[in-house]
Amino acid sequence: MDRRRLLSAVCCLVLLFSLTASAVAEVELDGKFMTMVTKQGEVICRTARQIEIGDRYLNSNNRLYEVYQIDGERAFVKLVKEERKAEGFFSKLKTTTLQIWNLNLFEARTNKKGSVAIYHTHSDESYAPTDGTSSIRGKGGIHDVGEELKQSLQQNGVPVIYSRVSHEPHDAMAYERSRRTAMQLLRQRPSIILDIHRDAVPREEYAHEINGKGVTKLQLVVGRENPNFNATNDFAKQIMRVVNRKHPGFVKGIFYGKGKYNQDLTPRLMLIEFGTNTNHKESAQRAAEYFAAAASEIVQGNAGNGIANRGGWRSLFWIIAALIAGVGLFILINRGGLKDLSKEFTGAVGENVESKEEAPDNNQDQNQESP
Repeated sequence: MDRRRLLSAVCCLVLLFSLTASAVAEVELDGKFMTMVTKQGEVICRTARQIEIGDRYLNSNNRLYEVYQIDGERAFVKLVKEERKAEGFFSKLKTTTLQIWNLNLFEARTNKKGSVAIYHTHSDESYAPTDGTSSIRGKGGIHDVGEELKQSLQQNGVPVIYSRVSHEPHDAMAYERSRRTAMQLLRQRPSIILDIHRDAVPREEYAHEINGKGVTKLQLVVGRENPNFNATNDFAKQIMRVVNRKHPGFVKGIFYGKGKYNQDLTPRLMLIEFGTNTNHKESAQRAAEYFAAAASEIVQGNAGNGIANRGGWRSLFWIIAALIAGVGLFILINRGGLKDLSKEFTGAVGENVESKEEAPDNNQDQNQESP
């Protein structure tokens, strides 16, 4: 009996540790922030999120950095790689294939649109210059940003499900509480889910202008411990690429932090920071309006129907082009040059017929020669 009690206690401790470890990885600093900086002193980004060794950051210029050393509130990073800004042939082929795998290309011609779900893990987050404080329990200014995002998406033809459920206090277990909300939203089968936040760093980190109007920049957050990491990362890059194509530098980067941020529930759950607590809330609301207009082609539709509706024939072109290129490459590799291409083509359309006609004679010869 004592062994059973001991085993049960150990299991409970392991479960508690796993939950706590995940929650600690997603904790934010209280009144402080950390700076990602290169050895040469170049500031890559500042964030109120706890930075760990191994965290990464992809900036708007597609330069990927990784944290290798932490010294107090400074996280030293090194350049890992500079990703290509433009989609190459195989990148487009991959994107097209994934789209067709997740939805029927020709059914996508219908104008049915999936909904977007919005919620706030940190429902107290506010904007001090406008709200008078950085935190308002139960009714943070972040809800006004969420409401603006909802209305702007709806104006762009995207149905929205908006949850204003509170998940306070703003502590390490907030993501465990908001997980229940995310699961309830998933039951309504949204196309994507957006967890809307604001950062807590100096104002200039997010200060920006679009068409002469003050807005806040945006930052996307992807959990490194998320089992859906690759799919979520592709989704984040797609958002940044499309939005920044219309408004350069609007999405300032993607932060890859230790944790899951509930992105293990679905690969299309994105955490977005709309500015910081030192920005005016009106700037964050304008950012929500511009984001909704720029990203509507991504967020609408069942797993991207909006893109397929406008690009079905383009996608079909890429498939045909890929098949032609693949056949040509195969022939060149196996036959050694362009001079055999005509022979292979002739064989593909004619020699098989001849071989079928000659087959009986060949079999007869074989039968005659066999002992």
